[in-house]
This record gives sequence, C-alpha cells and structure tokens, in this order.
Amino acid sequence: STPFSDAPAPAPALARTQSLRNKTEEDGLRRALEIVQAQSRRLTTEDHLSPMSFCMGVLNVAASAFMLGRAPQFYWAYAGVKSVALNGVSYYLKRRDHQRLYLFDLCHVLSFAYTAASVAALVAWAFPETRPAVAPYTSSSAAFRAAFALANGPLGLAVPTLANALVLHSPRQTAALFIHISPPIVTWAMRWHPEAHERAFPGILPVRELIENNDNDIAYKELVAPALRLYCAWWLLFAAWMMLDGRRRGNVGVRLRGDGKKTHDTVYHRTLGGAKANALGKLAGYDPSASHKKTPVAKYLLAHFVLCVALICVSPFFYRSFAAHTAFVCALLCCSVWNGARRYYWIMTQGYEKRLRALLPEQRARGERDEKEE
Repeated sequence: STPFSDAPAPAPALARTQSLRNKTEEDGLRRALEIVQAQSRRLTTEDHLSPMSFCMGVLNVAASAFMLGRAPQFYWAYAGVKSVALNGVSYYLKRRDHQRLYLFDLCHVLSFAYTAASVAALVAWAFPETRPAVAPYTSSSAAFRAAFALANGPLGLAVPTLANALVLHSPRQTAALFIHISPPIVTWAMRWHPEAHERAFPGILPVRELIENNDNDIAYKELVAPALRLYCAWWLLFAAWMMLDGRRRGNVGVRLRGDGKKTHDTVYHRTLGGAKANALGKLAGYDPSASHKKTPVAKYLLAHFVLCVALICVSPFFYRSFAAHTAFVCALLCCSVWNGARRYYWIMTQGYEKRLRALLPEQRARGERDEKEE
C-alpha cells in the first residue's frame, strides 16, 4: 500500500484546472496570493512562527507538566529562569512597539519582582556564603503571603479577563500568559509541597511557616494584609503618575507628539480605547480625541482598586483549601488552552478568508459605511 493512502483525493475541479481562463482571473489569483504571503510574513515576523519556536513551546509545556508532577520543588527555579528570558523578550517587544509604559502596570511590576527574588534565591543556593545576606528576604513568610494573595487574585483573574492564550509558537503570547499564570502555579507548588522545597533548598524559600504552623493558626488579616499593603503602595504611585503624566501619553500607540515621534502607549489607553473595549471606554466616559481627561482616568483607577482589593480578600479561600486552589489553577490552564485553540482555529480557517473577503466590493462599501457612522 502507498503511504497516506487514506488521505482524501484532490477536488475534481482543482485537479482538472490546468491553466487560468482569463486575465481577470489571473489578477484575482495574484492578489489572493499576495494576501496569503502577507499573512505568512506576519506570522513569521510578528508572531515568530517557525518549527523551532513551536517545538520549544511544546517542550516547555511538557517540561512544566513533568516537573510539577514529579518534582514540584524545582518548578520555582525553572519559572525563575524563564522569567529572566521572557521579561527580556517582553521589554524588547514593548520598546519596539511603543508600549514600554505597559511595564508600569501591576502585572509587569510583580513579574520583575519575582525575577529578582528568584535570581536572589538561586544565587543563595549556588553560593552558600551569600545565604546570610539573601535568605532573610527570600524566605520571608510575609513576602510569600503577599505573593500568594496577589498571584491567586488579580494576576490569576487576568488570564480570562485579558484572554491570555497558550500559543505555542509566539514569544509575545507566551510572555503575556507567563506573567499571569506562572505565579499561581509557583505558589500552588510551594503551598502544598513545602517539605520538598525545604529539603531541596534549606532556609532559602518562604516555606518554613507552612511546615511549622497549622493552616488555621494564621489569621485572615495576616493572609491579606501584606498583599494589600504592597498593592496600595503600587496603586498610589501608579495613580499619581497617571494623573500627573501618564494620561497625556498614549492613545493606542498611534498619536504623534509635537516633535513628530510616536508617543508610548499605556495600559489605560489600550484598555479603554482598544477596538474590543469600546464598551468599557463608553462606560468610563473615555474620548479617544481627548484621552487626557481626568475623569475617565479616575474611574479606571477606582475600578482597578476595588476589583483588585476584592480579589485579594478572596484569596485566603485558596490558601486554606487544596481542592479549591488546584481547581483554580486547572481552570486557568484550561482557559489559556481554550483561548490558544481558538486562535489557531481562526488562523487556519478564517484568517485568510477574512482578508480575501475584504477585497469584495460589498465588503469595502460596508467598511466605508461603518467608518462614516463612527
């Protein structure tokens, strides 16, 4: 039998087509080919699609799953090494795309803080003489409680809210997902496997309290207070910057300053002014032509504060329940896989069709009507 004998035969119409019938049909095919090539260039240059990137993405998922199942005490170190690389990638991409001010957002600040803490812990493990100076910070119980509440509150909820997707070939998508989903996984491993962490890294990680104290011995206030203090400190600084300077900066990355250079976008402008967030922008009273107004900024900051504080206050439920915490992490993983699957499905089935349909006269007319209505 011949290889792949079960593969469907080519469509009869295509099999019989030996040449194009006229110049118009040839021009149309050439235009379609240009669109396909443009889509391919976008996938390879912007999304970095290649056999190597896809292979690395698959191996990363496999290594993470194996480590969490077989040796969870080493996952924080693996995540720390990845955070150095992915935070570097994230900074490069955001600097290139005039989104460097995104790094002031809570998620990125906490991601860089985790990078610093994990590198410090690895240094203390590799060079024992540095432990007396480093361990008091990397083994702080208050720091772990703050990290736990923030990771399993605001950061975790960002996965479904921002539609973070497991796109195996894309460094951009991988970095965006990593900063939100990795902290809940790291805290899950430490919270429910503290003895293994202490045996592998004695006196370096913040797990001794988890071994010595019963869950119920830690008061609710002690579980949320460190995270609330850290979040409020960030929020006050971020709010002051937004009111004094940030609100005048970005406008979805396209507005030009007086010197003709592009202004750097901000998370605020992208969230309220993006094409998929018009409802949020209208709710806050956001006007793209006057994006510097204070009232929408104040509403955005207040909503951010209320939502994050509420999520921090709910996080002790996960701290005290292995089943609830495991279900939460699994739900985040399933959400990211689903979002990634939808993205791949769109690329393979609808991406090219959408661009080809845009060339049809009726589609161009509809687009012009939509622009006039806006």
